[in-house]
Amino acid sequence: MGTDIRPRILFVRTAIPATAVILAVIASGLVLKSLPWWTSAEMDALRRVNMAHTPQLDWFALGINWLFAPPVAAMLVLVGTGAILLATRRPGASIRFLLIVAIPTLGAAVIKLLVHRPRPDIPSLSNILVLEPGGLSFPSGHTSFAVCFVVGFVVVAAGRRRPLLIGAAAVVVLATAASRVYLGVHYPSDVVASIVYSIAAVAVVDAAWLLVMAHWTERRSGRYTGAAPGGASDAR
Repeated sequence: MGTDIRPRILFVRTAIPATAVILAVIASGLVLKSLPWWTSAEMDALRRVNMAHTPQLDWFALGINWLFAPPVAAMLVLVGTGAILLATRRPGASIRFLLIVAIPTLGAAVIKLLVHRPRPDIPSLSNILVLEPGGLSFPSGHTSFAVCFVVGFVVVAAGRRRPLLIGAAAVVVLATAASRVYLGVHYPSDVVASIVYSIAAVAVVDAAWLLVMAHWTERRSGRYTGAAPGGASDAR
């Protein structure tokens, strides 16, 4: 039986450009960190946004801040994984979702350490809702998680549900990104980088998953075709 090379071609065509995007995001973070005038301009933008606070927007932004914080986010991943397993009855779909969310989210934390860009000067804002002195800013962890979480559902969904999920995913991602800037805990470039990075990272993880599954399917198929006449396998 011939080996199907299409999964390998798909992996190469997806993983190489996506990896290049990830490296470009890291490089852009290092460049932005070294440009004080750019950081100053973004900080001025944050101060202008900070002057436009309303109780309704405060409640909304703080809700997202709580929902996608690490402890609650971990629970969301577990619930989402279980929901997919119950809905599809396919363990592979739930594992695929889990990997799509977990690996790129952890990758965002690694990039934070590599770039090491300090957070905005939150104490200088007029309306402080979330005080996070110190810490690292690039990319936004909340935004990255939101992207991976909703895109994970889009990837494992099928049929008529997918267009609806894509629209909902876009709303969630943009709302999360805007909320991080609104709270003053991330620069605009942080959240933009998070969206770009996360989409690329999800593409790499999913392409790797499809390649592994194709290889596993080929091996299983080889076992069945290698069975000896009479139903007994010739493998010992």
